Amino acid sequence: MDEKLASDLIQLSISCVDKKFPYKVGYRYIDSTWIRPHYKLTPSFYGCWDWHSAVHGHWSMVKILKEFPNIKEAENIREKIRKNLSKNNLEKEFQFFQNDFAKGFERTYGWAWLMLLYSELETWDDIEAKNWSKNLKPLVDLLSERTIIFLNKLSKPLRPGTHANTAFSFSLMYEYAQKTNNEKLLNKIKEYSIKHFSYDKNCPVSYEPSGTDFLSPCLAEASLMSKILSEREFNNWLSKFFPSFKEENFGSIITPPEVLDPKDPGIGHLIGLMFHRAWTLNDVANKIQNDDKKLFLYKISKNHTKKGFELMFDSGYGGEHWLATFAIYNFTR
Repeated sequence: MDEKLASDLIQLSISCVDKKFPYKVGYRYIDSTWIRPHYKLTPSFYGCWDWHSAVHGHWSMVKILKEFPNIKEAENIREKIRKNLSKNNLEKEFQFFQNDFAKGFERTYGWAWLMLLYSELETWDDIEAKNWSKNLKPLVDLLSERTIIFLNKLSKPLRPGTHANTAFSFSLMYEYAQKTNNEKLLNKIKEYSIKHFSYDKNCPVSYEPSGTDFLSPCLAEASLMSKILSEREFNNWLSKFFPSFKEENFGSIITPPEVLDPKDPGIGHLIGLMFHRAWTLNDVANKIQNDDKKLFLYKISKNHTKKGFELMFDSGYGGEHWLATFAIYNFTR
């Protein structure tokens, strides 16, 4: 990714992180006192359609600013982060999560993106970033502990192609835990994943995708296991999980999904699926020992990236409020 592409992509995040409406409220009202503007309750992450998209919109801005410190949007990005990640605003976010009705709010998808945002700030050699990460740390620590509590009672992983997918959130959280040396969460994710994913076989890729998926359940799991297992262990596991990459077995993933209406917010999820497939295929390929299979997966990944990029800028606000993050995550891995 060059600076021109970075600039084109980050415009989408910049334009939505402080856009209050349209907005989808993701928490339950317990009485009429809570029927008030969402931006009063969560004053850091109130734009981009919903809370988790606002969070990863900030991740996108931080990631681009770290990669391209002299990008023309640099000061605009800093100004928005200064405002939204202020100590006062993040204290209000923390207090919101203390409410009983909010204890499971954005679990685990939004939590994972918040942790990833923190990890980028914490590992950035930048004076302002150190303050922002300090402001964010109490909420990240809280949600890290809640993740462990949740896993202690989650008897089975969740496997949809949307936000609730356990393996996807684990991948982001694992990355955060590695970067910030959160051994407690790292070990819990590893323990849970080995217990629940190690014996999976013949992942049903022919059932993918559902019509509004933005994640591949099979590839999300494979990507996670590529991080957790050694190369030898992973290749042994993968040979059972994906016995064949031939058309008759893997065809539904080889070809990018058909998007009949990019501007429909649900149908447009399939554009994001292309980026998710792209980076997870690369994750798998990077750990595969067979060179022919490795090159084959890289080729599929490239095709998905190309098609996703062609469609993302024609997706309307239903796609533009979040697709930049998936594109940037794909391009910067």
